[in-house]
Amino acid sequence: MKARGQATVATHAGRPSGGEAEPLAVPLQLSTAYAFPELESLLEASKGKKTPWTFYRRYGHPTGRLLEEAVAALEGTEEALACGSGMSAVATILLALAKKGDRVVASRDLYGGTHAFLRDVLPRTGALVSFTPLEGLADEVRRGANLALVETVSNPLIRVADLAAIGKACERAGALMVVDNTFATPVLCRPARWGASVVFHSATKFLNGHGDAMGGVVCGPGDLIARMRSLGIVLGTAMAPLDAWLTLRGLRTLPLRVERSCRTAEVLVKFLSRHPKVTRVHYPKAARVLSPWRGAMLSFELEGGLRAADRVVRASKLIRLVPSLGDVTTTYSHPARSSHAALSPEERQALGVTDGLLRISTGLEDAEDLQEDLSQALSKA
Repeated sequence: MKARGQATVATHAGRPSGGEAEPLAVPLQLSTAYAFPELESLLEASKGKKTPWTFYRRYGHPTGRLLEEAVAALEGTEEALACGSGMSAVATILLALAKKGDRVVASRDLYGGTHAFLRDVLPRTGALVSFTPLEGLADEVRRGANLALVETVSNPLIRVADLAAIGKACERAGALMVVDNTFATPVLCRPARWGASVVFHSATKFLNGHGDAMGGVVCGPGDLIARMRSLGIVLGTAMAPLDAWLTLRGLRTLPLRVERSCRTAEVLVKFLSRHPKVTRVHYPKAARVLSPWRGAMLSFELEGGLRAADRVVRASKLIRLVPSLGDVTTTYSHPARSSHAALSPEERQALGVTDGLLRISTGLEDAEDLQEDLSQALSKA
């Protein structure tokens, strides 16, 4: 049988099996613990010799397992691990895979929380962390690295990584390539095809897509995921069952939502590129790692800086200021005051995160209505 399309996978993967009558809607399992008939089976379960999904919720749970199966199928990886947030996924990956003396090379173009973890937390383990411009990441890996971390599409300047070059450099160096695929989603890119050892998402964003669940999902080979799962049990990073259920429900429409949002983004990019008060628009050019669209995320810079950005946000009627993305509604983010607020002004300046930068996550509204809203808001800038 030929490989199934992403829409089919998103609709059918991660469903319970067995029984004469299977529920069409995935059941929500809220139990925190499970009963055992005798001591030996309890001991085996506590050691992970039996499934960790029907032991104690900190080890995992049936609803989370279905989500793991679905996202692994979408990313084309052997296994997946559901975590309580995108940042808990970041912490689990790096603490499980980077040890004392390892050299970790990261793109400077990263979500502010990931950047802060690499800068402030990971070095406490004895790992050596260095940041490099995105375009120089492959060269830096060739100089020696144990792990490289990059975003498929960067936050917030929407720059696309050359995953093929970075993947080849990691293979030659014997390094693990870890890719944050949140902005692209597996609909637009499957980084494992380009050599990624580990792929992760803030499931709070496009995977859930409805702004009502928080989580992170890590995808990769079985041995690496097993290592991270063991650490996650100790740290207590498992995603809550309700969040997993809501994310799995949102996942069913992921390809449809991504396609609609990408088409809308292209309309807004054309409009903003011609607007006299916009000095620069950040949006990918055609890139071989993104297909068939270029993404639902864009950002633009205003000539008037912070005051102009504030006036645009205040004047907008449809587009609201939200410290997240990937929702059914179109939203603004002001990176300097949210995702990258933990960085110093000098660090933000070096990254190109200016006070006049606004990031847009396009939703499912009519593109013409969003363009009209932007037009009237920009007239106040």
